[in-house]
Amino acid sequence: METLKYLLPEICKSIENKCNNFESTLLTDYKDDIELIWYLVVFAELLRARGDVLLNYKQLIMFVFHQCIQIVNKNSYNAVAKAVVNLLESLSCSYPVDYRLLVINSDETSDNFLPIRLWGQSVDIDKVQPQFHIPSIDEIDFVYEFVDTFLYPELARLNEKGLKMSNNERLRSLTIIRSIAVGAFCFVPPIESKEVQNLMVQSMVPHYSKYQIRLSKNSTELSKKTQ
Repeated sequence: METLKYLLPEICKSIENKCNNFESTLLTDYKDDIELIWYLVVFAELLRARGDVLLNYKQLIMFVFHQCIQIVNKNSYNAVAKAVVNLLESLSCSYPVDYRLLVINSDETSDNFLPIRLWGQSVDIDKVQPQFHIPSIDEIDFVYEFVDTFLYPELARLNEKGLKMSNNERLRSLTIIRSIAVGAFCFVPPIESKEVQNLMVQSMVPHYSKYQIRLSKNSTELSKKTQ
């Protein structure tokens, strides 16, 4: 959290400065800008943080995507696509945030605390209390806002101008669409269809499960829009 607090605003500011300086050429220049690519790669990695923490930087994050989502340089838009996946997965997925077996003050000096001394040390399994990230309503709303803001315009652009685009522009658009689909995949409701009969390979895992992903009410709206 401390790293994000100090680093993310600076990285976003650097990206903004680069985009402002080359605003007229970013949408047409296919040449690599090493400095901008580096900033975008770091930006993507920072978005691996917990979803509830990223909510504090929502406006800043959205501003960067608005500036960079249409950059046509391949390395740049691949970094943007990675940032999309990291952001949406951080917001929408359930994952452990603290799964240490031993809770020890790691701020002590090496004389009192040395991680290697803990290797192989047994613990009482009943005392292990892992902490998990569960998406909140605000995080889910952020995901749907992101999808509404960036996915549907890309689909509309492909539908209207797909044949007139260059191959690189088309690939950029498809890459962004794919990254949004991958990042928000857990919000896509199951396809309503008949169960496949007479499978050639028997599976121990049933196709349907009584344990369903908890979806927001917006999931039905999302499925209707994509049909």
